[in-house]
Order: sequence, then C-alpha cells, then structure tokens
Amino acid sequence: MSTRYFSLLILLTLFTFTRLVGQIRSEGQPVFNNGALKSSLRAITMPQLQQAMQSSDHHEERSKLKRLKYAQRYKISYSIKESGRWDTISDGRRVWRLKLSSPGAYSIGIVFTRFHLPEGAQLFLYSSQTDQVLGAYTSLNNKLSRRLAIEPLEGDEVIIEYIEPVDVVKSAELEIGELLHDYKNVFAHLKTLRLRKAGSCNVNINCAEGADWQREKNAVCHILYAGYIGSGALINNTRNDGKPYFLTANHTLGNQDLATDAIFFFNYESETCEGTTGSKTHTISGSTLRATTSRLDFSLVELSVTPPSSFHPYYAGWNRGDVPAENTTCIHHPGGDVKKISKDFDAPVTGSYNDGFVKFDANTHWKILRWDVGTTEGGSSGSPLFDQNHRIVGDLTGGDASCLDPVNDYYAKFSVSWDRFSDPSQQLKYWLDPDNTGVITLNGYFKNTGILAGFSLEAEEFCVGEPILITDQSQGVPTEYFWDFGADAVPSTASGKNPPLVSYSQRGVKIIKLTIRKDDIEDVVVKSIRIMAPIIPDFSYQIEKTKLILKSNLEDVQSIAWDFGDQKRSNELNPEHEYASSGLYFVKMTAENVCGAQSVTKEISTRYDDQFTIFPNPSSSNEMLTLDLSKLFFRQASWAIYDMKGAQVDNGILDRNVDLQKLDLSGQPSGIYILRLMVDGTILIRKIVLV
Repeated sequence: MSTRYFSLLILLTLFTFTRLVGQIRSEGQPVFNNGALKSSLRAITMPQLQQAMQSSDHHEERSKLKRLKYAQRYKISYSIKESGRWDTISDGRRVWRLKLSSPGAYSIGIVFTRFHLPEGAQLFLYSSQTDQVLGAYTSLNNKLSRRLAIEPLEGDEVIIEYIEPVDVVKSAELEIGELLHDYKNVFAHLKTLRLRKAGSCNVNINCAEGADWQREKNAVCHILYAGYIGSGALINNTRNDGKPYFLTANHTLGNQDLATDAIFFFNYESETCEGTTGSKTHTISGSTLRATTSRLDFSLVELSVTPPSSFHPYYAGWNRGDVPAENTTCIHHPGGDVKKISKDFDAPVTGSYNDGFVKFDANTHWKILRWDVGTTEGGSSGSPLFDQNHRIVGDLTGGDASCLDPVNDYYAKFSVSWDRFSDPSQQLKYWLDPDNTGVITLNGYFKNTGILAGFSLEAEEFCVGEPILITDQSQGVPTEYFWDFGADAVPSTASGKNPPLVSYSQRGVKIIKLTIRKDDIEDVVVKSIRIMAPIIPDFSYQIEKTKLILKSNLEDVQSIAWDFGDQKRSNELNPEHEYASSGLYFVKMTAENVCGAQSVTKEISTRYDDQFTIFPNPSSSNEMLTLDLSKLFFRQASWAIYDMKGAQVDNGILDRNVDLQKLDLSGQPSGIYILRLMVDGTILIRKIVLV
C-alpha cells in the first residue's frame, strides 16, 4: 500500500459537517471503497446504448422546447432481497453491495423505487473509476413516497453499498427501479458539448448584469428529472410562510412520477463572472405535484422538504396582471450550466407556442422578441421570467433563441396559469393565494431564521473514555438548545448553551447533533468525530526470496513507522521491502493514534539456509530428490553429494530459473549422505537419508 493511499484512509476519517435538510447526506464512508476489505463483486451490465436508441433525441432536436435530454432511461428491477452480495465485516455489521454497469455512460443516475432505511443504516453510491462518493444516505432520507432519486455519478459504473447496523430491528427496503445512462456527458459539458460552444454569449449571474438580482437568484434551481435537465424557481404565497412551492413548466414536471423523482439543485453558480464551475451540494430530492395542465405550460410542485436557511432560499414574488412588463429578466441554467442571467430591455408581446410537435392554448404566452443580454438554451425550460419589479410573470416553454440569433422565446403567462381553469389541480391561485386575498402582485420573501446552529470541537479524533469539550458557536439568540451525543455517550443528551464534557465507551464514528430553536423556528447542525481504541500492535508477514511482504493487523491507526532492521524504513501501512542480502533481521513496527504509540518487534530470517528445503527425506534409493528453491534468490549455485567417508558421489550446477530441481541418487546404497550447496559463496549443508 502506498503512502498516498494510507493517507487517504486517514483523511476519510476526518470530521466534516452537514445540515439535516434537503437531499440529506450524513457523515460516514463506504466500507469497501477504501480498499481496506477485498471482496469480489459481479457487475450487472445494462444493454449497451445503441445508435438507434439515440433516435429518441430526434424529436427533442426538432421540437423547440427548451428542456435538454442528457440520459437514456432504463426501467430495471434489482432489490436488496434478490440481487447483489452480502458480507459481514469485523465489527459485526452486514454490508450489501450491487454493481451496475452501463458501458459508454459518462455518468449514471439511480432511482430507488423502494427506499426505506432503518435507524443507524447507511447507503453510499460510488465508482472504482472516480473519487466521487455520494452519501451517506440514512433514515433521514426516508420519504412518504418510499422513493429516492440520486444525482448522477460520474463514470459508466455505480456501486451501491448498504451498511446495516448490528442491532437492526427492521430490514431496509431497497429496490432500484431506474437507471439513467448519460450519453451527453453532463459532467463535462463545459468542455465538450456543442451547447457550451453555441452558448458563449450567456452571462454568469455574478457578473455586473446580475448585480441587482442577487436576491432573486436564490430562488432559481437547476433540475434533473428522468434523464432531462430543466430549471425553475421557489415562489412565494400570500401567507408568506415559506411553504416550498416551486414553479416550472408542464413539459418539464408534468406528472407526479416526474415530480417524485426530480432533483433540485440550489445555489449552483460560479462565484465569479468568468467562472465555469459551481457547487452542487445544496440539493433536494422529490416533490409533490400540486397543479398543472397540458393546455398551459406550467407546473407547481411542493418540494419534499423546506429548503434550510443554509440554502439561503428566496421565495420569489409574482405579478398575475396581464399588462406587459416594461422589460424582462430570466435567471436560468442553460444546458445544466451554472446559473446565468438574460435580459430583454423591451416589453414582451402576447404570443402562441406551437412548434409543430407541442402546442399549448393560443395567446397564453409572453413572447420575447429579442434578448439584449444572453439567451436561453436546452435546460432553461421552466425558468422564471421577471418583470422590472423583480416579480415572476411567466415560465419558459421554448423558442428559437440562441447565441447565434437570440430571438423569439416563449414564456407561459403567469396571469393565465393563475385561474384560467377552476380546478385547484389546474391553477396557481388556490395554492399561492390560499386565503383568497385577491392581490394582483406579491413581493418576494427571504426566509431568514435569524438563528444558525454551530459548535466547535478541540479535535477531530478522540480516545475511548477521553473527555471531549464542545463549545457552542450558534448565531442569533436561540431560546432552546438540545444536544444529542449518541447511544454510547456519557451523557447521551443534554440541553443548554454549554454542554457538559462528553466521553464515549466504544470506538467508531460518532454523530453529535445540535438543535436550536427560537419561537417556531428551528435549525440543526451535525458533526462527526472518530473515537479510537488503544492500539494492540501486531503484524503478519511472508517472505518471497529476499522480499519481505508485511501486513499490519491494526484498527484505528493514524500513523505507522517500520524499521526493517537494515537501516531502511517506511511509513506505508502494508509495505514491501527487498533486502540486499539474506540474513536475520529484527523488524519493528510502531503504530500511533490519539490514544498513544505502541510497538512490536519480530525476528525475521531471509538467510539462504532457512529458505530452501529438500524432499522426500528420508527417501528410497530409487527416488528422485527435489530441491525447493522457490524462496531462494541467487546468482550462481552448485551442489555436491558425499558419502560418510567423504567421497563425492555426484555433483552439478543449479539453474536459477527453475524453482524445483531434481537430484538423481538411484543406484546409491542406502545410508546417510551429505548435500553441500555453494550459493553465491555461502556453503549450505543438509543431511540426506536413503533407505
């Protein structure tokens, strides 16, 4: 094992932090991905994506809708009960894994059509092709729908690893029902897709053009759903209560299945004007369809969880009047790119969307005659159109606009979507004005809790029984604090701003959770720490000629040092060492963690005399003797056999390329003989008995 690899194992234990919201990812690491355990795993391979299968794009390319298809959607059925492999690891936990391969995919997305994890269980997705690890997903990700869509993982394979706690009460429900084969390279589109080349006129939201839109940008999201890319925005309602309604297009999320499996990415933007990358860590998986109709191109969904304060969510305001805006602005994710802004300095006009493939009711759209800044592209579908007062007046359907000719884009009118149809499932009014106030315009709402949970620790790793000091660093003025340190902590829970010293009786990764409240507002933060046990030093070894292969049998090691006894050293976890010559060596291993350092020394011989055997011995006078030289490394060697009177009865040269060499003593009388080997100047003696 290399030093780099050993360092990686140590780094995987370091603490990180996450909030219990959205597409929740709790702390932890896969068991098998770090290479600590070896286990074969058969891959299930999807049918290779054929050129003919991409013909489904033909309709997409001819249509002017501005969603973007990036993946082929496979319907599959692999469950934890019938597929994959189970292993039991040293601490008693069971681990289930399944590897899915879709040759040629740039990335793979997974949809669990049955998903329910028990308390304490963890689920990870990763690939041997990249360093990307998704997870841990835990019981915090359980939803009423019992489904969970997972964002794409780069590469053409994905390994699903489920870790079941020892004391599990009820087994997990896991069934993989869909696989999304990315054939357009959604991860690298900035470098390779034609969209990026065609879309060079697009402007990052954090350029000067977006300076006045820094509040509204927090409402806009990038969406992945069923192999497509779209956009949309959080939207306010007249109660100003932060209910997570989200506006997009009917042709984007037009049914409950699509809404259930959609993944919403908040704050996916470049921090600079010229940047091309952004963070995709703020995600929410799943939503409930509240209102839509195929006659009008809008959909209103309610996100599965309320975006937390750490997402800085902004609930955009709206204008349901039918008077054209003086000018318009669109914030969107063209091609799934980081957040962009487009502007038309002129008023839109009423128009009808009909591209020959998709048609909506006549005169239900705002038509942008020409963009003055930027444009829209595939992946912009559903994005909000704002008026001069920063209120939503429509959502994008499609059109002709591109960087080459930024003309004729169509947005479904908010005023028509409001109450054209009386059924609550086909209108916005019922949901966005629940108290029937009749207001025409509504300002946006920035849900600022005023409190932010946080705490610090003295270190990231601790020894079993060691007292741990935790310091509250929460912001605002919370009125309630609740600490949860876990089952084997002393104490296991506490309240108040300053918790008592905490210690743990068992090794492992522990989760510390702080919940703070003020009035009816709550914020939560968790951190993970690693508890280590004192090291019991031990190692095993094997010798191949003069090569020493070492394996440390350790838990919770942070650093390790080897002294091979020949003035050579190593800090690798499981090193290999080649001695310059044979001999007797004292090999010392020193291992250290937060509990202290411990050493062990073993005497290891690589001497020629210990490295070869002869058999059968005793042997009959008509048998061939065999010299086993497989562990012996030499440049030249000869042999001679003598009787007890000292007379030489036979001799020869040994072939260093042959491990098992034969000696023919047939015809010699029974008795005792002496085998004398001359190996690189060293004399080795063996007694031979013929019977």
